[in-house]
Amino acid sequence: MRMVVSIAAIIGFGLTIYFSANAPDRTPELPFKPLGVSNHFGPFRSWLDVKRDFGAKGDGVTDDTEALQKALDAVRPENPKATVVFIPSGTYRITKTLHLIRQAHAESHHIIVIGEHPDTTVIRWDGENEGVMVSSNAWYASIRRLTLDGAGKAKTAVLCGPNFVTYNEFTDMVFRDVAFGIEAGRMETQGVAETAVVRCKFLRCSQAGISIQNWNSLDWFIWHCIFEDCRFGVTNTFGAGNFHIYESIFRRSKEADVSMGHAGYFSLRGNISLNSKAFFKAGWLGACGFLTFQRNFVIEPEQTAIEVNNLGPVLLLDNVFVTEFAPVVKVRRDAGFLSLGNTFTVKDAVDANPKALRLGDKIEPSPKLKVAAFDQLAAVNPRTLPLRRPGVIEVKPNSKTSDIQSAINFAAETPDETVIHFPAGVYNIDKPLVIPSRRVLRLVGDGGRTILRWIGAEGGTVLRVMGPTHLAIHDLMIDGARKANGIVVENCNQKGARVIADQINIAGAQEIGLLVETPKHVDVNLFNINHADCKLAIKVNGGKLTIFSGASSNNELSYEVAGGGELLVRDIWYETNAHPRFALFRDSGTFTMHAARVATPDKPADVPVVEVDNFRGKVTFIGTNFTCAPQSMRPKVLVKGNGKNTKLLLLGCGSDGDEDLLVNRSPHAIVSVLDAFKMMPGGAWEPALLKVILKKPEPNFLYEMLLQTRQGMPQAILPISTSITDLRFHRVLVFNTRNGVILKR
Repeated sequence: MRMVVSIAAIIGFGLTIYFSANAPDRTPELPFKPLGVSNHFGPFRSWLDVKRDFGAKGDGVTDDTEALQKALDAVRPENPKATVVFIPSGTYRITKTLHLIRQAHAESHHIIVIGEHPDTTVIRWDGENEGVMVSSNAWYASIRRLTLDGAGKAKTAVLCGPNFVTYNEFTDMVFRDVAFGIEAGRMETQGVAETAVVRCKFLRCSQAGISIQNWNSLDWFIWHCIFEDCRFGVTNTFGAGNFHIYESIFRRSKEADVSMGHAGYFSLRGNISLNSKAFFKAGWLGACGFLTFQRNFVIEPEQTAIEVNNLGPVLLLDNVFVTEFAPVVKVRRDAGFLSLGNTFTVKDAVDANPKALRLGDKIEPSPKLKVAAFDQLAAVNPRTLPLRRPGVIEVKPNSKTSDIQSAINFAAETPDETVIHFPAGVYNIDKPLVIPSRRVLRLVGDGGRTILRWIGAEGGTVLRVMGPTHLAIHDLMIDGARKANGIVVENCNQKGARVIADQINIAGAQEIGLLVETPKHVDVNLFNINHADCKLAIKVNGGKLTIFSGASSNNELSYEVAGGGELLVRDIWYETNAHPRFALFRDSGTFTMHAARVATPDKPADVPVVEVDNFRGKVTFIGTNFTCAPQSMRPKVLVKGNGKNTKLLLLGCGSDGDEDLLVNRSPHAIVSVLDAFKMMPGGAWEPALLKVILKKPEPNFLYEMLLQTRQGMPQAILPISTSITDLRFHRVLVFNTRNGVILKR
């Protein structure tokens, strides 16, 4: 284990601060994408250590199965003493499956299993052939910074299930020399949903790196991963379910980088494929696949790069293909299809519906494109840094609000970055905790069982952040007890300011889950978000917000845009049996939803799913499936009011019939629909025959309406001064509040 020399001091309010004498370097000052570099802290005293506490050797010879299993069993109980298992550097030989067991509801719940570094922390299989290394039934859980080595004998590195699990995370992992890196459930078990896979490597997986295998294995978000020498990188052909893949690298896939069997909605954005047999394959299916390929680089595939044999609709947007093999893209002739802004190196690159729109595609020589591809490769290549342990203030369980505030104030006065660590436990907060401005602070918990719970007066705030700020919050829960706001950030309006949230989970807001009122020059970017059970989940008032991926449910209303605000929502699932409305647009701004499933009740029949009422601005839905269960002719999108300043585009959307996707009652709104499909009884799909008068989409109109999603890619970031806000969240739960998170000017 890496040695850390530290100096401990007791400070006046009874807490201890540790200053590391050899703390690892900070994140390299190089451009990187928001999720491209890990930033984990530890180890902390509250963590269980498999060597120290359970006798594991990690010498590559001793059978460590029993020791590791004891460690996992220690965090299993519904009320465990500790929630984090730390695995120091070493090679841990196992001969039987390790189990993260959940029999009672809250077992293996909000736990973290974390290695020191995947380069030095290896669990190696030495059991029977075709064995499973880790059977994980945990939920709201995270597994980080480990290598799982199947040694060419194990079938599966991680098998998820058999119970339904959600809100899990795999980060900075290596899965090698197995048949399957991750199996997301199986058809005979339950689903595995809302899972983030970030900065992981899948090496020599003979069947698939990630295999999605259940009808309810949905919303897998795969970021900055590497797949090398696998049969498939990511697939659902061994079962069912859906996934989205972002800024990942595929090399030498033997059959395809990505493949799709059963339908759903899928997005591949910003990926790089190098010398694989194919980039994407989808078999024959009489259903819609709702596919988006955006800004991918596909370099020298052996065969046709993309082949789709379902009904799509397929959106091919700003991709680069370097190949002499034609056709480059082959899409079933009766499928929906739009190609815009793509670059090829060969003529006759696309074989698709000859009547489909193709705008702005071009042919360029391959050497120039290869240079651009390798520049992109450097930008998305994932990096796993050493665990960081700068100055640490340990907060004791049951500390008073005044003690915690004293710790914050003390940390704010230290010249260097300081971590305030909260072990698992409930911390009762009766007054707002105030984060001073212009300070570099980190609040780190031990997962969702670290809870800051409000016990003060009605209308308070648990955490008040004074901007500009360089605050990061990791692995904890804020509970407003249905009386207080969760997090209020003031004065985060500086030019160049940014807010980046990965796996923030906002639920149970009595008023608004997330309110963004910052200026448009402040970048607010959410990745893998969850929002649920809110009166209004997301409101953008004059600001700018991008949701890159996520899942949501049971909001009375999910989205509102006002004051000229800009909201882009991509790759997000929504479902409810309780509330008929999804979005209401009555003010002004720009809204785009690109790739989504919106499942709402079939009644009341006269309430639309989406209402656009004299909205001054643009509303675009792309690849959005609005079908109800049971099928309903309830209006999916209703346009009303004068509409002189209203523009609406529905591109590649699904509904239940010929008349329900769009109801237009506005005399002046500019409304266009392209590639609409309807689901038939029994599950088959066919083109919808809309019975409304529509303006034929012109090229300039399409360019205008697609601009928001074309520009909405994660941007490389650089360090900024403490005079400019840089606010980060990682796996923060904000529950039971009046307002969940408020970002003020």
